Amino acid sequence: MLDFPRIQLFIISLATILILLIFIRKRSWFKNILFSGLLIGILINGYFLINYTHLVPVEVPSAEAPFNPSNELSMIIANVKMSNKNVQPLMDLISEKNPDLILAMETDQWWSNKLNVLTANYPYFQQSTNKVAYGMVLYSKLPLNMIDVTYLNNKKVPSFESTITLKNNQEISLHCLHPVPPTHYKDLPDNANQDENAMKKLGKHIQDRKHPTIVAGDLNDVVWSYVDELTNTKNILFDLRVGRGFFNSFSAENMFMRWPLDHVFVTEEFRLKKLERLSKIGSDHFPIYVELALKN
Repeated sequence: MLDFPRIQLFIISLATILILLIFIRKRSWFKNILFSGLLIGILINGYFLINYTHLVPVEVPSAEAPFNPSNELSMIIANVKMSNKNVQPLMDLISEKNPDLILAMETDQWWSNKLNVLTANYPYFQQSTNKVAYGMVLYSKLPLNMIDVTYLNNKKVPSFESTITLKNNQEISLHCLHPVPPTHYKDLPDNANQDENAMKKLGKHIQDRKHPTIVAGDLNDVVWSYVDELTNTKNILFDLRVGRGFFNSFSAENMFMRWPLDHVFVTEEFRLKKLERLSKIGSDHFPIYVELALKN
């Protein structure tokens, strides 16, 4: 949990140092100690945060024109918040972006029923709904040749593993997951060691991959945490955000408490065309939109 507030701690420390320099001119041992502590905090938090600024190179190169539509795909990922009963904002975004894939999380039966209208344009789909905020649905315009619903650590927390055929007949793998958060909430699945174990099992699948691979979902963890260590996928999975920005997806309800929790990771075969944080949909998460292409 200490990884979560690094943005806020960085900003608060920087602001406090500026206040000290501007308003407290008199030198004292207390000011020197406080200044030194704040500076150390800025350096430590900056070490983690700098990767999500334009000060470092991107991990996933940008796609270069000319683009080939046959080896591209687009995707919206959205934690809809199970208690949110306003489906129209999400439908409006889907209509606007017209993605190839839609991944919705925290879907119960009500959300599943409302989203069923998507099958007219998204004939390939998988649904796994429940009442404990870990339901998941995936809709696709592209053929899903194989899709498995797996339970990496808890029978109430589904994950999807699918093989998708692009328009050029290239097959790719897509892993969709929503592991438990790093703290316990009443009436939700117990999280003791589950997020770590789930990520380790995912990492084993990716290490044994046969196709270009995408991992997408609400990981309930910030991107500067320990994803590489938990999955053992360093130099295998790459973060779209690195070198581009934070794209904080949570919380949509509190602008002072925002972190990047909804992620898309890809293997080396992919290039990025577009990455966006979309507008509010009534959830406590903002949706994320990505356009990807296989490298030429």
